Amino acid sequence: MRHMGVRLDLSTADVVRVYVDPVQLHHRGGLGTDAVNGAVIAGAFDLTIGLVGHLCNLERRAGTAQLHIHFLRPVLGDRFEVLGRLVRAGRSLVFATADLHDQRGQLCARCDGMVAVAREPVAGAEERMAL
Repeated sequence: MRHMGVRLDLSTADVVRVYVDPVQLHHRGGLGTDAVNGAVIAGAFDLTIGLVGHLCNLERRAGTAQLHIHFLRPVLGDRFEVLGRLVRAGRSLVFATADLHDQRGQLCARCDGMVAVAREPVAGAEERMAL
């Protein structure tokens, strides 16, 4: 994520905000254009959906199990952001949704995802959470 230039904003309790600012040359190349490449978009959605799941269960491991991405229009410009929200959280699965907006605020892609949550707590989770 560092190489991709992804940054996080967790300042709002019910929204995970992931953004890339600025979009760089290695982000581009969608269909041979200056649009952001689909693999970059998928990576940003994976991070966002996965973080929503992780934040629901800090004491257990969680990982993205499924992403369903709708590419609506090319992501153009010099920055974009992804806003992720919880849909429903259970004991072993978390469902989340995320929207990607370009620098003009246009909706360019939408993702519905599922995060699998491990049954057993991570060893030492209580100590890490206290920090």
